[in-house]
Amino acid sequence: MIKLFHFPICPFSRRVRLSLCEMNVAFSMINENIWDERREFLALNPAGTLPLIIDEDDNIIINTYAIIEYIEEKFKDDNTNLSYISGDIYQKAEIRRLIDWFDNKFHREVTKVIIRELIDKYYQKDELDNTSPNMELVRLAQENSSYHFDYISHLINSRRWIGGDALSQADFAAAAHISCLDYLGKVDWDRWVTLKNWYARIKSRPSFSPILEDNIAGFRPPAYYSNPDF
Repeated sequence: MIKLFHFPICPFSRRVRLSLCEMNVAFSMINENIWDERREFLALNPAGTLPLIIDEDDNIIINTYAIIEYIEEKFKDDNTNLSYISGDIYQKAEIRRLIDWFDNKFHREVTKVIIRELIDKYYQKDELDNTSPNMELVRLAQENSSYHFDYISHLINSRRWIGGDALSQADFAAAAHISCLDYLGKVDWDRWVTLKNWYARIKSRPSFSPILEDNIAGFRPPAYYSNPDF
């Protein structure tokens, strides 16, 4: 069985979890607090980053992009042609463009800032001199999210899903990041109705159920977090 090293409020780990579940791949999870710099984990991945998987043959695969491509190639159903990076070369390019948007631009401007200030500092409070979250940075990151949510809403209004007419890795990437913000109560759903309707469709998928059950010490999600219908 595949072993996934992850942290619950890590968007990249969440996307791997979604992908494995959508492909009906059995896996076990190992919680890894990367700030602990655990020697055994660094022996597996000297970069100390998540996610990481070890497959049934003890092959170690590191980096979200590498893991997703591995999952897509190894577990693609040749009979049903099940893939979440599908279509012609232009459609696949568009899906990959949007994956990059969320995993780089959105993450840099929104998710990374909020998780660093609220989650990372909380868990590293015994090691850092400055352990208080900078709420001004959190506020600015939330302001930045408005631009992104406008763009996502535009995409959804012109397509059935974010990357096109079919559910894709672009949706998983967006949902992974947004679900982390949602856990922390940082999405004003009343303001983003189009986004909310799309997210409700994602939340209702069986693959998303385990993510809705996530809990981490010190943080309680909003009451609606685990409700697929809000």
